Amino acid sequence: MAKYISPSKMETITQNILSDYGIDIGEQSSPFSIPIEEIIEFHFDLTILWENIDHLNKDETVMAAIFPTEKMIVMNESQKDLFETVIGTRNFTFAHELGHWVLHATDESQLILDLFSNKKVFYCRSKSKKPPEEFQADMFAGCILMPKPIVVSAISKIKETRNVIWADLYELRDIFNVSITALKIRLEQLNLIYFDGKDIYNSKEEASGQLSFEL
Repeated sequence: MAKYISPSKMETITQNILSDYGIDIGEQSSPFSIPIEEIIEFHFDLTILWENIDHLNKDETVMAAIFPTEKMIVMNESQKDLFETVIGTRNFTFAHELGHWVLHATDESQLILDLFSNKKVFYCRSKSKKPPEEFQADMFAGCILMPKPIVVSAISKIKETRNVIWADLYELRDIFNVSITALKIRLEQLNLIYFDGKDIYNSKEEASGQLSFEL
């Protein structure tokens, strides 16, 4: 069982990584794309390969895997079309796997033996019953790709003059190079935006008040 990591602790972990790599979040006035592949390869000295690794789990889709002793992240070649066509999927998967490397890959209990290579491997577990490690890796990815100070500043600047609209969010999605779903989750996690279907509110309380008023 993964050790609990609070959202504030995850913010600290990811911002320290960015700082160590030379990215000073405090000096950035505008949103930008985090160079996650560079951080993986040059800061953590991990190798990124593309291979078909469907054999790791015949029942579910495997997006990527980590081979700790080889310091290697393997992206699933069979999913390359998805990575290339769905905005942000590739970037988020890289960040997700880095999260596993930082948080879980040294835990022997999390590793399995890959019979094809005879090496121990960590790969993303079943989506049908998502374990804590997967939630943690998702949180890590959201925090490192969309640093809290940058996201707060970007949304606050918009709110100074008007309400946030979908066009703003799609623009931020493209800048951060993430999916719109990942951005929505991050904004709600930071209590900056509340979504009710296609409607955007500043908070859940604002949405509840609007609904009460309409009733």
